[in-house]
Amino acid sequence: MYIIKELTKKWDQIQNPFLIHPNGELFFKDVLEHSTKNLDLIQPSDIVALIGDFDPKTISIMLNLMEKKAIIVPLTKETRDQHNYFFDSASVKYVFEYDKFKIIRKNYQKKDLLTNLQNRKKGGIILFSSGTTAKPKAILHSLNVFLKRFQTPRPTLKTINFLLFDHIGGLNTLFHTLFNLGTVIVPANRRIDTILSICNKHNVELLPTTPTFLRLLVIGGYVPTKIPK
Repeated sequence: MYIIKELTKKWDQIQNPFLIHPNGELFFKDVLEHSTKNLDLIQPSDIVALIGDFDPKTISIMLNLMEKKAIIVPLTKETRDQHNYFFDSASVKYVFEYDKFKIIRKNYQKKDLLTNLQNRKKGGIILFSSGTTAKPKAILHSLNVFLKRFQTPRPTLKTINFLLFDHIGGLNTLFHTLFNLGTVIVPANRRIDTILSICNKHNVELLPTTPTFLRLLVIGGYVPTKIPK
């Protein structure tokens, strides 16, 4: 897989920043510089938990893991009390969290879908269901299939990456913007005042969010409940 080479070639022709982060604006080449050690250990189809957010280092590690055809399990620090359960469910072998790295050695029970992907030395992404009615369920995506949707050029907008790093909507926002040469804005937090301030400051065109956040905007009087005549 040559995802980094392909994207670098596309972004070399673009003047706008890819990532607007609390620490400033970064071009795609700047994001790639935020890598980490121990990546040489990763082999195709190794299962790797990646704990982070849409920050430069985590994005760089994720792209390098994709390049190595790893099976990636994106997680956030907010779900830390569930991480051991996620590691077991996804048969995780390695864990990256910024500059922290550890190896988990366990004799996991074989899982047919995982084994099939690993036998073919293919990459993947494992996400977890919300777990609102029971324990979260692991959902395995083929990396090739997951990325294929972004290969077709589509219009892109200046977008806030509101949804979290372990949410498929958050990953969709990131990769749609990345492949279509747009600008993604990562908030320092997801409070209403922070999000609205970012929208005004950066002339945001798209805010992919949740029904709960939209209800809070209405309850707080931040958006009109009736369309003016």
